[in-house]
Amino acid sequence: MSNPNSPNRLKRLSPRQRKKLRVGEFQELGFTVVAALAGLDDAANDAFLNGWLEAVDAQGVSFGGHFSDGQLDGIVFPVNGVKVTADVQAALAAWLKGRSEVSGVEVSGLLDVWHSAW
Repeated sequence: MSNPNSPNRLKRLSPRQRKKLRVGEFQELGFTVVAALAGLDDAANDAFLNGWLEAVDAQGVSFGGHFSDGQLDGIVFPVNGVKVTADVQAALAAWLKGRSEVSGVEVSGLLDVWHSAW
């Protein structure tokens, strides 16, 4: 696949087309998260997941993914016009790394959520 945000392509598209295709100034960024948790019981897993979702909501963004077998795996993406920035990424990564029940965290760099194979 060619680069959807190449300067030559963006030059040919009108603002309406760029918005519809989510490219150029309408590009939406996000990042993937994989966190491994130490063996916790169901109540502790639920408390952790609720805390994670509250931390994501506090940043004004959203999370999609799954949580099973002691592993949180998914993507943080923009919602309601709130952009995912490096500051949002750093804050959520710090939240995960600051939790005692998390034994390992992998956070990707910012990526185009519509045109990346995440």
